[in-house]
Amino acid sequence: MNHKTREMKRNLKNRGNRVIVRGETSGHSHIVTGECTIEDHNNEVTIIAGKSCAIKHLLEQPFVEEGIEVFTKEHETIPLKEGESYKYIQQVEYNPYEKAIQQVKD
Repeated sequence: MNHKTREMKRNLKNRGNRVIVRGETSGHSHIVTGECTIEDHNNEVTIIAGKSCAIKHLLEQPFVEEGIEVFTKEHETIPLKEGESYKYIQQVEYNPYEKAIQQVKD
C-alpha cells in the first residue's frame, strides 16, 4: 500500500500553533517565539529558525489568549540559531524498577 505523506506548515499568526509540546503537570508549554517556520511531517515537528527564534517555557493560556509571556521557573529559554533546522524529539529514559523505557515528563 502506497501512502502519500503530507507536510503541514503551521499558521503562526495563530499563537496556539507555536506550541510544540505541553508540560504534563505545571500548565506550562514549550512555545516557539520569534520568526520561524514550524512544519509537521508524519508526526515529526521541525523548526526552521529565523530572527530572534527561541523555545520558551511559558504558561500557555496567557500566551495563546493574549500574547503575554508568563515565564515558568522550570527551564531556561533555548535560543535557536537563525537559518538552522531543529527537530523535536520526545526525550525518553530507562526506568530500572519497571525495566522499561518511558517518555520523560516535566
